[in-house]
Amino acid sequence: MAQATESSSIDEFLQDPRFHQTFTFPVNPSADEPTLQVKYVDFGYRNEANPEEENVLLFFPPLMGSRLLHITKDDLAKRQKVRFISLDRPGFGGTDEVALEKRASTSREMILALLKHLGIQHVSVACHSGGTVYAFDMLLHHPEILHPDRPYFAIAAPWILPSHSHVLSMTLTQAIPNSVMAHTDKVIGFVNSTIMPVISTSTGFSQTFVNLTKSSQPDATDDPDAKFEQSIQQKQFKLVHSESIRGMSHESIFLMQKIKEINGWGDWKDYDDLKPTLIEALKRTTTKPLVMDVFFAEKDHMVGDAATQGPEWFEKCWNTEEGRDVISYSSFVLSGADHETAWQIGFGVPKRVFERISSQNSQRV
Repeated sequence: MAQATESSSIDEFLQDPRFHQTFTFPVNPSADEPTLQVKYVDFGYRNEANPEEENVLLFFPPLMGSRLLHITKDDLAKRQKVRFISLDRPGFGGTDEVALEKRASTSREMILALLKHLGIQHVSVACHSGGTVYAFDMLLHHPEILHPDRPYFAIAAPWILPSHSHVLSMTLTQAIPNSVMAHTDKVIGFVNSTIMPVISTSTGFSQTFVNLTKSSQPDATDDPDAKFEQSIQQKQFKLVHSESIRGMSHESIFLMQKIKEINGWGDWKDYDDLKPTLIEALKRTTTKPLVMDVFFAEKDHMVGDAATQGPEWFEKCWNTEEGRDVISYSSFVLSGADHETAWQIGFGVPKRVFERISSQNSQRV
């Protein structure tokens, strides 16, 4: 569809059925097994006659956990022949809640079920912030979802624990008792529905519990895709918050590693602990190195600015000789971007990632 900025056109775009699809999980439950409703987006390029021409990107959204955060990239995805898939995580949007201790494992099972439901065998993977944990967890347990001969993984503004970044605000957040953090969704809901519209009409999707600062915005003067993304942002923000954000409390506790029954993020503690096991898993399923492109925001209030302690620690985890024949790591700094806006079209990451995925497919033997 030709992108327009008229209010009625924006409303019509936001209600596109491709952005509001549901399926029931498990698809065939046993008699005593509860079912969950899962909501997802499936947009961008489609070629049902020749599905091998579709370059499927599975996207893991940030702390907000919403499927709706990147629907503005529909036209860009179509031009690059990228099919974009993303799910609401448990407790967000139209996906039912699950027990806190089962959050990671259920998310993995939901994704496998959805890919099977859609008839998708292989994907490229991308993530933002808190989605980094879920993406790594998925690849650790199910590396077979990657293309064996062209595996690709893009990360922008990765999630990094405050024990590595030493960002004071996040260190204090991690110290909040679980009993208080369990009400995060209520605080966010009040701020975004009552206070935020008064303070700002063009704010980014805040990753922090209460972030009243306006995110940096790229210059969209010469880019119609970026201009459209900025024009739609306020209504997009309201749409996200018109749906459930109950999962915010569980999400915050999980990402801050505050689940008493779980050490770390499940069967791995952190990225440095994960890496050797991930390398072995990839060796069993891929024939070419996993290309991992990481994009750090120049200014990042959550994990530290580029080249500070948090990003430097992440860099040391992955940019080493260990496993270089299995994981091909590269990193970049996004000038002018912050933690919330790293995936905005105007900063270039979506186009760069889509082009990489599309070109890899076109170069297949």
